[in-house]
Amino acid sequence: MAALVDIFLLRELSTAIFLFFITLFSIRSLLGKPHRKLPPGPKGWPVIGALPLLGSMPHVTLANMAKKYGPIMYLKMGTSKMVIASSPNAAQAFLKTLDMNFSNRAPNSGATHLAYDAQDLVFADYGQRWKLLRKLGNLHMLGGKALDDWAQVRTAELSHVLRAMKESSKQGEAVVVPEMLTYAMANMIGQVILSRRVFVTKGEESNEFKDMVVELMTSAGFFNIGDFIPSIAWMDLQGIEGGMKRLHKRFDALLTKMIDEHTASAHERKGKPDFLDVVMANRENSAGERLTLTKIRPFCW
Repeated sequence: MAALVDIFLLRELSTAIFLFFITLFSIRSLLGKPHRKLPPGPKGWPVIGALPLLGSMPHVTLANMAKKYGPIMYLKMGTSKMVIASSPNAAQAFLKTLDMNFSNRAPNSGATHLAYDAQDLVFADYGQRWKLLRKLGNLHMLGGKALDDWAQVRTAELSHVLRAMKESSKQGEAVVVPEMLTYAMANMIGQVILSRRVFVTKGEESNEFKDMVVELMTSAGFFNIGDFIPSIAWMDLQGIEGGMKRLHKRFDALLTKMIDEHTASAHERKGKPDFLDVVMANRENSAGERLTLTKIRPFCW
């Protein structure tokens, strides 16, 4: 009799377990996301995905992959999932036709540590603040009237470049044209945003700023494995994020000094505000988005 009871209980338990898993599977099927067919692409490796396939020249590798898989490819980069657009039509679909769906960008270590936790115009989330800053930039920095208003700045900076080249020639020094053009462009932007030239031919502060800009551009281009495998990012295996944090502190100190000096000289620009003046004047705006100094600093880079 006891044996029959044990068999009965075992059957009941087995039936209950079977029904439990059937119910669980059904609920997941009903509530889970529908399966979506992904674009073609290489399978890659477990955990690291397609990272080893990119090689030393990823742009060349991706171009070759596009010939095999088509203009829209799917790559699993570490644990991150990415879709690559490799033709003008594909890029137009992402950047114009479906712009609203792809306007937000996943922040990486560079945006987090160098751009005040992704507060710059490139990585900031699409919203009221982003639209306000884009509007101010178009009206007061990139629009036709703004370009006309700042034409004398470009003319004056060209004169600076020519004089610097002439001076170097007189002293028998080599003139590195790309470097001179980079300085000129930075000075034009600096005068539009801060009403000051950020580079001079000589000077300790200028050299420090130049070195920081070079380090910034180099750091932003580093391959950081933590960006693709977030679970190990805290280890900072390559030491990249530590360097970014130190560079951010130096840049923040310099920007704070520049903004303080800019604020102190505001009376000198009555009737001729620069871009930072315009942004500061719109800190409390009709859209209800308050622009703090932390949110403003990234736009002075």
